[in-house]
Parts: sequence; structure tokens; C-alpha cells
Amino acid sequence: MDPLRATARIIVRYRIAFALVAVFLLVLSLYGIQNLRFESGLRGMLPENHPAIDDYTALQNEFQGGDSTLIMVKVSSIEPGGVYDVRDPGVIGAIYDLEQRLRKRAYVTDTASIADVYIQVLGRLPNNEEEARFVLDMLPQEERYRLVSRDYTTTIIAVTINREENTKTLVRIHDDIEKDIESVNFPQNVEVIQTGNVGISYRILELLQSDLNSTMAIALILVLALLLYFYRSPVKAAIPLIPLLFGVTMTLGFMGIMGIPLDLATTTVGAMMIGMGIDYGIHVTNRYYEERRRGRSVEESAEEAVAETGKALLGAALTTIAGFAAMYLSSIPMLHHLATALILGLSLSALNAVVITPAVIILEEDVMKRLRGHHVLPEVRSSSGLVAKVFHGLGEAIRRKPSVFLTAVLLITILFGYGVTRVTTEVRLEKMVPEGVPEIEALIDITNNFGGQSELYVLLKADDVRNPAIVRGIYRFENEIKADSDYNGVIDSESIADVVRDKYGYIPNDREEISEAIKNTGLVSGDYSMTLIKFKGDFGGSMDDFRRIMRYFEEETTRAEDTEFPPGVELSPTGDTYLNYVLDGITSVEINRVSTYGTLFVVLIVLLLFRRPKVSVAMITPMFLGALWTLGFMGLAGIPFTQSLAGVISMIVGLGVDYGMHLTHRFLEEVKEGNPRPIVTSVESVGPGILAGALTTAGGFLALLAGELPTIHDFGKTLAFGIFASMFAAYLVTPALLQIFYGRNTGGDGE
Repeated sequence: MDPLRATARIIVRYRIAFALVAVFLLVLSLYGIQNLRFESGLRGMLPENHPAIDDYTALQNEFQGGDSTLIMVKVSSIEPGGVYDVRDPGVIGAIYDLEQRLRKRAYVTDTASIADVYIQVLGRLPNNEEEARFVLDMLPQEERYRLVSRDYTTTIIAVTINREENTKTLVRIHDDIEKDIESVNFPQNVEVIQTGNVGISYRILELLQSDLNSTMAIALILVLALLLYFYRSPVKAAIPLIPLLFGVTMTLGFMGIMGIPLDLATTTVGAMMIGMGIDYGIHVTNRYYEERRRGRSVEESAEEAVAETGKALLGAALTTIAGFAAMYLSSIPMLHHLATALILGLSLSALNAVVITPAVIILEEDVMKRLRGHHVLPEVRSSSGLVAKVFHGLGEAIRRKPSVFLTAVLLITILFGYGVTRVTTEVRLEKMVPEGVPEIEALIDITNNFGGQSELYVLLKADDVRNPAIVRGIYRFENEIKADSDYNGVIDSESIADVVRDKYGYIPNDREEISEAIKNTGLVSGDYSMTLIKFKGDFGGSMDDFRRIMRYFEEETTRAEDTEFPPGVELSPTGDTYLNYVLDGITSVEINRVSTYGTLFVVLIVLLLFRRPKVSVAMITPMFLGALWTLGFMGLAGIPFTQSLAGVISMIVGLGVDYGMHLTHRFLEEVKEGNPRPIVTSVESVGPGILAGALTTAGGFLALLAGELPTIHDFGKTLAFGIFASMFAAYLVTPALLQIFYGRNTGGDGE
């Protein structure tokens, strides 16, 4: 006996025992869900063994920096009784009070604000607005407008933070700073908003949590609505839905048990599993109903559904898993987490579909028999009415004129081929938060009013950074960078060379004098082997401008090592801004690597499973077309590749091959049984199931549009389009190629 058929018989016979085991795993999963954690930091998106991570680690460990938050203080209204200018002594006093509270926090290493200027100049805070205006007017215009906006309605507090890179610390710091802000009595009309790295990372974390719940709920509603349409009954719609709910709950539970975090990529898993997992249950359920209409008994129909559909499901699951497994070859940890979560989820969903579905479907039949006194032959919308007529007509048309359909596919491919040339990438965290969010609006205000507040660090390593030749080299390097400010966006810099010159008016040749000047500055490591050069400026704009500026710093640090410093000195850009650039380069490489290997893995599994070149070509061609059309869609729709989308083509390849596989498997089954028109039967019998599966899968992906994060929107749109592209390619290409390859031999009259 066929091993799969023997397995199907065991599953059906001992269905209650298998169902009880599934219930036990479900209970265990509910425990695991409580341990799920969210992660929104940039550090978790980069490989641990990358040189940029080593420099970033040194930045945090040696200089107690590398992270910051900006607090925007803004006059946001002109209501009577309030203030209209940040130079108001009440505003300045509140800023000073907030700074003092922040400095008491153990993780705050420094703060800077307009209040510090008054303390330095007056030795106290201003007593009236005239005094406040006078002090600011004394400052050079360039320095003044780094502290306040030109209309004097906005100022900022820059807070330097040393924190552990984990979610709990991020939440604690953000909440502590919010409490400090709320505890200060700012005058009426003044709005205070926390932004910068901490503020944006916290907002992303908050949106991840809300998006997980909202996208899963919307996906479930969409899938349920489609099931009700196709099965015409809430009870019958629940049959493929119950194994799905088991699979999704188990997936999230095991993620919690295994310590897989929910990040910008894995937050989509809930909605994705609802969309993808339902496909397995639909195919088993549809085949069961088909066998019942043929007159088979309840148990015989269940065995046949599990045995025959199981073959296609096994192949589909293996190819999908192969596509997802390619993400393990990436060096981006986020993609590893996504691959693990998806493979786990798909495996559990497929297993639940073949184990739970027979138990549920036979239980439903038994209950209905007791209520009505006899079995009722099921009738679903996908096998009758308009849907059935459309697929029968499609099968007949392809049987007669397969080349016409292939020509249409070629024209569509040319159109999307143009879109491929327009695909871009975007990896900056601030670009992944939706417009209108207070933290982003505040950051935009700061950029517009103060010429940019992004920070880029250059880490200098040497035997002893107090060497006068090194300090002079730093001074020359800084000034050369600032001389190119129109090109690189730099508006200010800070280094030990500045500190030394401020103290002595020149750079002395005595190391002890230099050592005396730079102690307690926070710009040198404890053993004087490293120092920081800080650059502040507007490094944003388009992704092309961002890359250009980062390449400029890479080139300048390399040049300066050879021309400005004595031998043995190493310079390297670092900090969050530079890590974004590193991630951009890694993402571009990973897109090609993951997509290529994912495709190769899927093709290899198809060849191993079917071992027929023509059959394999008919099966995998829609997969290639679906991936190509999806790339073109991204280019035409302006959807950039992000770190979470780096594996999307591999995912579509793994998912897209399923449709061609189901059609091909049914075609081979019909040929084996001597059907003279196997193409027509394959399209009209499997086509509706593919449509239902694709609609529910795409519905799960489109539910991601209910999330607030733009990157999750893009993820949903791209995957949904990829599913529809793969489905249409399978409908048009697989039957046409099979008809061309085998039509004459099966009694057909194809071209």
C-alpha cells in the first residue's frame, strides 16, 4: 500500500487521539505566548560579526554613548494667557528644571539646552525676557540658530544616553523621560515632545505591538468572510478554520518558548500564517467534499482527501519551506527569526490541516446526521454556479489555444520587466514610522529649524591619542570636513582638538598639557587608545544623498589615515547613522543572495519530487513569473526594499510554486486514470480551490494594511500582489505548457 495512503488511514482511524495531542500542544502554546517579546532596535538587525558592530560596541562601552534622545520644546499655539516665545523666562526655567531631573538618571551622561547658555554667561537663569533676548543676541547668528528656531518658537534639549540594547531598558528610559517631562510645569501654549533614537525606537515598538493585534484580527475577519462565501455555511466554514487557529496559536506560542522576538519582520507572522495556513485546510476540505459528491462514505472520503491532497500539500510545504529556508543564508538576524517563525508556522499549519481536519469534518457530518436523520451531501459555491463555469471555460480555452495564453503572459512580463529597473532600497528607522506621528513630526521640525540633528561619529584608534601629532591631525581633519559642509551636510563638530584649543588657544607639544585639557570630557577611552570625533548635521534627504554622504565619510577617513596622521592610526565611521548605511549595503547583498538560493532550493526540490523535466518546467515557470512580476510591481508602485522585505522574493518563490504544483499533480492524476481531457478537469477541479486559497492568503497579507508602520504596509501589499501574480501565472502558464507538452498524447487537440 502507498505509504501516504496508509498514513491517511491511520490519521482517520485514530483521529480523536491525534486531536487530543493537538489540544495539549495548544495549551502549551498559550503558555508560550505570554513570553513573547518585542524588539525595535537597529542593533538587532545587524550581524554580530560585522566590523561596524565592533566599532559600535566600542562606542557604547568606552564612551558611554551611541544613543540619544531629543526633546523638542515648541510654542504650538497662541492662546491668550500663554507664552509666545521660547525666550520667556518661564520656558527657560522649565527647561533647566527638566535638565536637572534628567541628569539625576543613571543612564543620562549629558544634556545640552538653551538654559546652559544662560548659566554659562550669567551664572544664573534670566530674570526677564529682555535679559534673555540680550544674552542670545550676543551669540554669533550661526550659533544662536543652533539653539532656537529663527522665529523663536522652538528649541531643543539634547540628551546623551548610555543604555543596554534591549526592549525593557528602552521602555523604562522612555517612560522615565516622559515622567520627567510631565513633572515639569511648562507655561501654557508650550508642547514638549520626546523624539530622536529613543523616541522613534519606542514608537516603533508601540506600533509593533498594536499592529500584531490589529492585523491578525483583520486577517481573521477577511478569511472568515471568504470561507463563508465559498462554503455557504458557518459550520462548514469553521472546518478549515479550526486547524488554522490551532496552527497560528501554536506558532506564536512556540516563538515565545524559543525566544524568537517580534520585530519589524516577525510581527507580520500572525496575519501571514492566517493567510497562508488556511490554504492547506481548504485543499483538504475541498477534496473531501468532491469525494463525497462522488458517492464515497465519510471515512473513505476523508482518507482519499488526506492521501491525495497530502501528496500535493507535502510538495507544496517542502518547496515553501525551501524558499523560506534560504533566509537562513542571510547575515541579517531579523531574517533568521522570520525564516524560523514561518517554517515553524507552515509546518504546524500543514500538520494540523491533515490531522485536525478529518476529525473536525467527520464530527460535523456525524452531528448533522443525528440532527437530520441522514447525511447531507455538501454543496460549496466553488464547485457550482458561476465560479465552476468560469474555470471550466478557462480549461477548455487553454486546451484549444495554449499559445495564445503564453503570448499574453509574455506581454505582461515585458511591462513588469520595466518596473524591475525602478526598484530601490530604504533602511533608515525614521523612514519606517508613519507620517503624522508626533515623534516624526518633531524630528522634521528639528531638521527644518536647526539644519539637522543627526550625529555621525568617527572612532580614532591609536597607541596614545594624546600624541600632539594625532591631536593636530584631528584638528585638520575636522576643518577639512567642515569646509565641505555644502556637500556633506555637516553643521558642527566636537573633538579633543577643540577642547585643547579652547583651553590653550593652540595645540601644545606636551602630552601632559593635552592630558590635563581632555580629562573628564568623555571623548577619550580610559587607556587613551581611542577617541571620538563627533559630527552633527543633516545627513537625511533621499536614500541616494544619504549613501553619498556616508561614502564621503568612508573615503575621507581612509584618506586622512594616510595624509593627516602618523602611522598606526585607524579611523572608522560609527554610530546609529552609519549603522543605517551599513545595513543598507548588507540588505542589497542579502536580497540577491536570498532570492537566488531560495529559487535554487525550490527548483531542486521540485526536480527531486517529480523527476520529469517537462513537468517541472510547467510547475516552476509560474513561480519565476510571479517573482519577476512582483519585483516589477515594487518598482512601479514605489515600494522600496527594506531590511524586513529582503527575503520577500524568496518567500514568493516558495509560495508561488504551490499553485502550479496543485494543478500539475491533479493533471498527472487524471492522466493516470485515463481522462482524455485532463487539462479541463484539472483546471475546473483544482482551480476553485487555488482561487479560495489565494484569496484567503492574500486577504491575510492585505490585513497588514491595517497596521500603522509603513514597512508592514509594504510587506502586505508586496506579498498579496506576489500571491495573485503567482496564481494568475499558474492559471495561464502551467495548463498551457502541460497541454503543449502532453496534449496530443492524452487525446487532446492542443496546438
